[in-house]
Amino acid sequence: MLKYSYLISAFSSVIIASLPLFQTVASAQEKPGCFILDSSGQVNRLDPLCKRDEQHKLRNAMKAQELYKQGFDLGRRRLYKEAVEALTQAINLNPDFVEAYITRARIRYVIGEKQGGVEDFQKAIDIYRATGQSQIADMLLVPLNSLQNEIKFEQEDLRQPEVEDEPKGK
Repeated sequence: MLKYSYLISAFSSVIIASLPLFQTVASAQEKPGCFILDSSGQVNRLDPLCKRDEQHKLRNAMKAQELYKQGFDLGRRRLYKEAVEALTQAINLNPDFVEAYITRARIRYVIGEKQGGVEDFQKAIDIYRATGQSQIADMLLVPLNSLQNEIKFEQEDLRQPEVEDEPKGK
């Protein structure tokens, strides 16, 4: 019984000794911004680093939006290859840019890159589901399924032997 009371006493001492650290963390979390606790329990502000990261993300998002508009316009002008390139650049800058995936999927369908269109529709669906927008994701299932069915029928047509016309009479 004595060793258990010793353990309880040691555990209580650790908890009591940690209270100032917990209080420092709690007070730091109440303030907006970035911070890190060093080994001594001191709060070190990292706002300049966090702001740079946020600014970088904002610049990327703005550039991605610009590339998306460019890709959309190129697609309307039937410059499909260039449109796909611009949309791909937008997606590379902002991997969660769902509208860019949908637009690129439609253009890929038009130029015969149906499997790429399937992948883009699926990625857009995944993004919508991950952000809790299941109804929009469900609406994208219609063009996705349609495209998958087209691919399936094309593959079946390729497997079937061609039927020769009956020979004409002599």
